Amino acid sequence: MRSSKKLFSLFCTAALLHLTLFISCSKDSIKESDTPIIPTDNIARLAAKKLYEDYYLPSKSNGQEAQWTGNEPNCNAGNVPQDIKDKIYMRLSYYRMAVGLHNTIAEDATKSDKAQQAALMMKANNRLEHNPPNTWKCFTQDGKDGAGSSLLTMSKNAEAMDSYIRDQGANNGPVGHRRWLLWPRLQEIGVGNTDSSNAIWVIGNAGTAPVDAPEFISWPPEGYIPDMFAFPRWSFSIKDADFTNTKVSMKDGSGSSISLDIEALDNQYGDRTIVWVPEGITPNVSEDTLYTVTLEDVDVGGEIRDYTYEVILFNPDN
Repeated sequence: MRSSKKLFSLFCTAALLHLTLFISCSKDSIKESDTPIIPTDNIARLAAKKLYEDYYLPSKSNGQEAQWTGNEPNCNAGNVPQDIKDKIYMRLSYYRMAVGLHNTIAEDATKSDKAQQAALMMKANNRLEHNPPNTWKCFTQDGKDGAGSSLLTMSKNAEAMDSYIRDQGANNGPVGHRRWLLWPRLQEIGVGNTDSSNAIWVIGNAGTAPVDAPEFISWPPEGYIPDMFAFPRWSFSIKDADFTNTKVSMKDGSGSSISLDIEALDNQYGDRTIVWVPEGITPNVSEDTLYTVTLEDVDVGGEIRDYTYEVILFNPDN
């Protein structure tokens, strides 16, 4: 989908960012008296801004895209115009590369056909349901199959990816949509999209994690990230981890502690994940803003580990 040279360049900058910013696990590694100095002109910030400009901004819907070819009154699912599909993949690539994943996600045509039927059913009934009854308008078995294996949202086009990664709402405490899309083992999807709904088939045919996958997947990710992506729910994922006894803490750039609430653990989606909601994190920062995240007592294969990493929010317009 993207040129190999561009992916290689982004991989190199992301690798340098990982080496520069990651702090090895140590319970004594954060000193409350330290006041971090945040450089505002460095390769890591420039790489994060370039990724945003090269992938996120071009994938925005602008009203010039081809129109959905379906017809809901006639239960015609239509198809996803190629320019919309390209932007959906570009937006997915943005989020995955932001966390350090650079493998290409392929499309499965059969899954896309069923996801398209599922998207039509969600639109026709104005509801999201992974197990729709056969009494639904525009019901098909293919649509039901698609709904059961797909992420669903009443959003459309590339902006549906934002809905999934944000994962707001009382029923999305485990951020399952985010976990599937940022799962290192994800290798193919099916795409369904109407003028008011979206379905992304993610279940089944998992591959192996890419060899260059980061040790953990967090959102917001480690390092620099545009401020608007500091969604209320923060998350941290590691394959086969046990977060039962894990303690999460955060500090701002001055070393002050940030209050947070931890969501209930749920191991149904992708890799094991812990989710928390910090207080007082707001977008629209006027200057680069640093937060330090620490997780203590993470059980990874019977070994108890601690993790500390930094998230730096920045205004990509500056």
